Amino acid sequence: MTRTPPRLFFVAFALFAGSVAFSLAGMLALQLAPAIAGRVGAILGLLMTVPTWIYSVTLPLAVFLAFHRIVGARRGLAFAAWGILIGASAELIGTTTGFPFGPYSYSDFLGPKILGHVPYAIPASWYAAALLSFSLASATGVTRARRVLLAAAFMVLWDVALDPAMSAGFPIWLWHVEGFFYGMPLVNWFGWFVTALVIMLGFEVIQRREALAGGVWPAVIWSVNGVFAIGICVKAGLWLAVLIGAVAIALPPLLAMRRRPFLARVHPANGETMQVAG
Repeated sequence: MTRTPPRLFFVAFALFAGSVAFSLAGMLALQLAPAIAGRVGAILGLLMTVPTWIYSVTLPLAVFLAFHRIVGARRGLAFAAWGILIGASAELIGTTTGFPFGPYSYSDFLGPKILGHVPYAIPASWYAAALLSFSLASATGVTRARRVLLAAAFMVLWDVALDPAMSAGFPIWLWHVEGFFYGMPLVNWFGWFVTALVIMLGFEVIQRREALAGGVWPAVIWSVNGVFAIGICVKAGLWLAVLIGAVAIALPPLLAMRRRPFLARVHPANGETMQVAG
């Protein structure tokens, strides 16, 4: 039978999508009627930070739950642990040495930081983006080696709209160099690719070198997050990022949709899930 996400997934996804919608609507309202900021007064900060924290928690939670009935709790936790470990390590190295992303630091908007450098929410976002990328690359039906490379490339595409949105549009992190793309240096995308490549190689081992296509939900979560980044770029007037970012965000789901989606089915003998063409 087809394995659908548990009910809790739909709660997490609704909160995730709702935080995106609320944030974009709030930015639009402030853009059209700046006087609103004065009317809401002291709670303006909460109206900005609370949806951000909801988003930061529910994105990785929704991703975990989307694959829960496909890979099971143990393998799902292994994906999360590996993605978070590599994401945190890369960010800590990056913020202290400038390698491999270039010189940057995080603002205080996301609250407490790991060792004073990386907000606690950031490593979980690496896991979420990486597993979505791995799943979408799996859905294209390419070979194992190409799947790893394609998934890492999808991660770079994820960052095309995200980086200007979170640095030039809504400063979550700050570049300490004059980069070519809204302050971002070109080496940042190299850093993203290398970090993602390490994560994907681990995912291949965890997944036992099998494809991991999760039906429609990876593409949906990916797209909602992309709309969020592009919406921030629109609000900030970063029109080149809007144009290029929209193309970059659309490519992975479109490539995944070229083939019939994989469905997770239960093996009749041992109860294990299998990836079969739908």
